[in-house]
Amino acid sequence: MTDNIKRITVLGAGRWGTAMAIYLSRKNLDVTVQCHLKEEYQQLVDTGIAPNLPGYNCEGRIKFEMDLENSIVGAQLIIMAMPVAFLRSVLGRMGTISKDTVILSINKGIERETLQTVPTIIKEYFPNHVLAHLGGPCFPDGLLSKTTPVAETLACEDEKIGAQLQQLISSADFRVYGSRDVQGVATLGALKNVYAIIAGVADGFGMYEEVISVIVTRGLAEMKRYCQKMGFSLETLYGLSGLGDLALTCYSPANSHNKNFGIRLGKGEKTQQILDSMDGTIAEGYFTTKAVWDIANNMKIELPLCKMAYEVIYKGLSIEEGLQKLMRRPLKLED
Repeated sequence: MTDNIKRITVLGAGRWGTAMAIYLSRKNLDVTVQCHLKEEYQQLVDTGIAPNLPGYNCEGRIKFEMDLENSIVGAQLIIMAMPVAFLRSVLGRMGTISKDTVILSINKGIERETLQTVPTIIKEYFPNHVLAHLGGPCFPDGLLSKTTPVAETLACEDEKIGAQLQQLISSADFRVYGSRDVQGVATLGALKNVYAIIAGVADGFGMYEEVISVIVTRGLAEMKRYCQKMGFSLETLYGLSGLGDLALTCYSPANSHNKNFGIRLGKGEKTQQILDSMDGTIAEGYFTTKAVWDIANNMKIELPLCKMAYEVIYKGLSIEEGLQKLMRRPLKLED
């Protein structure tokens, strides 16, 4: 089935969706991108350049659609690339798709209202379709570079189809590792955005570079507690979609929307002020922070960094107060 995948639809024309479409079109695959915004669609049709991905041209090899139903007709692989806040709306309008169509999600987040992961939401609407999730340390520039080798993890509930998707997506510049831990890969991709915001706050506040190493290390410890409580594989945690993605996003100077969100908080801007000026882009970590804190609170998972992020973002806690609360906690053995 997937040996013969040639027709792919990407739902979502943001940075990551457009980058994936360009990458797959370079492999001589037939790619359609479905756009949500009229102005976004028009610019792509007229110029081939996405508003959120300047500097890369689609080179006439990608078809663009506004109509959701038209975009998925005949698709053998549907890639979910829209922000998580819009995922349920899109799924509810998709209608019937072929039973052989595989669904691959590449978006990272947890739904704030239901506290559900991306694969769980998709399964509500398409319970009988094979589902996969791609995650790991890669930004659009890295994926589209012809000089930078990158790697991610593709988790699929069906081992055979997962291996076929690995072959389909991998190239000399993009190495795809396989996994069966769909929920783990998806959840860790969401969790790391919380710590990316905290790393951004540290940068924006003017802290020295040592603090980023502390955030990555203690953030990883919090992610471990979360994984153990949820029953996710620790191999996933210490792999590309866990530690790999966490390190990239926390250390990246400019490419992460989540880290940039945190930088602006660290410089003194208020949450709503930042949200109102993001020009259509979304920092998934803003939504994920509340979702993860709600889950941790309900399940009694100790996540002090996540708690601080939640209180700074949603409760107006000052960064100075947040740091004092963190540093004055009772001393303990390192875990």
